[in-house]
Amino acid sequence: MYPPGTPRDTDQVPRIRRRRARKHHPRHRRRPDRVRQRATLLAAAGYTLTRLPDAEASLATIPAHQLAVIDLGPAAAGSARDGIDVCREIRANSSTTAVPILCVTSTGDVEERIRFLEAGADDVISRPFDSREVEARVEALLLRFQRSKNLTPVISADGLTLARARRTVAVYSPKGGVGTTTIATNVAVAAALRRPDRVVLADLNLQFGGAATHLNLDPKQTIADVVRQDAALREPELLRTFTARHDSGLHVLASPRSPESAESITPDHVARLIGTLLEAFDSIVIDAGSILDERTLTIFEAADTVILPVYPEIAALKAMHSMLDYLNEAGSIGGKSTFVLNNVFAREILKPRDIEAALGTKISLDLPYDPFLYLKAVNEGVPIVLGAPSSAPAGRLDRLSVTAFNSEGFTVP
Repeated sequence: MYPPGTPRDTDQVPRIRRRRARKHHPRHRRRPDRVRQRATLLAAAGYTLTRLPDAEASLATIPAHQLAVIDLGPAAAGSARDGIDVCREIRANSSTTAVPILCVTSTGDVEERIRFLEAGADDVISRPFDSREVEARVEALLLRFQRSKNLTPVISADGLTLARARRTVAVYSPKGGVGTTTIATNVAVAAALRRPDRVVLADLNLQFGGAATHLNLDPKQTIADVVRQDAALREPELLRTFTARHDSGLHVLASPRSPESAESITPDHVARLIGTLLEAFDSIVIDAGSILDERTLTIFEAADTVILPVYPEIAALKAMHSMLDYLNEAGSIGGKSTFVLNNVFAREILKPRDIEAALGTKISLDLPYDPFLYLKAVNEGVPIVLGAPSSAPAGRLDRLSVTAFNSEGFTVP
């Protein structure tokens, strides 16, 4: 959607159709016509772009395309509101509800991004952006929705069959002690509060996982017990019996009790475990720890979103940068990553723009500094979103949960 008064682009909803798969990363170039600019960079990646005159006309054309792009253009009065309306219209139409939507905004305002996600957008990107990021996000959306087509229908009423949406969110950092488990447990609890008994937290920090401790749980069985019973890796209902239920409605599959027990867990075990958990639950949050091995790469491959906590310290930033270089070459994360700045210092040691420059990417959300609240939550085993729901950290963590899941995984009451 373009703002009123733009001669060439007024009220146009660009559409993308896949022609062929090609690995290429074009350079971002400034052009006066934004649609022509995107067509150029996406054509190099094997896509074509079709401009549509208005939202109403687009509804008839959308089913023939694989992805919708709603571009709000430069900041203008009413443009965000119009874009939200377009998202809702696309989602409300039975013939277009399954088409993924990518919104392009002119600001990085988190509240605006959340409004678009709640209106039905599947991803939101803000200017300025690199052409490689656009390509990665487009490919991630197409891959995600291609997988969703294979979901087994679970509800049928009055001749209408619905498929249950499923999402997998992983939390990982190459450096320990940066809040990975705190983020994973709070994101999972916030999701479970919206849909009790439909969300599972899998602690795949296999050597020294602490998710159960953060929730004040003493599970009787762990992932190590699951892999010893092959049937549990195949049968969803049996696998559910290995989880411990938290009062919030969250189910927890605990990590092994000792590092020795973790050694027997293979990448194949991890892949099968995640697949069966998706049959047993609507959504999964995975604490992936801080060790990078084949099991971790398996988690990245299965995840729809990977939350990466960022520690504002030079050594931690170097570790994160090295990891991103490796994973980008391996193609393990692509457009799945969400960066969260964990402000652990009372004073701002590094400015956010310097951190973004060091990482080569934008920070999606920052967690405010609090010298007491995080420590209290861990020691008492009560996540912040439960123990201090009105606090600023709880608000950010709940927002992160909504953003990470893109409001998917909770569409069927």
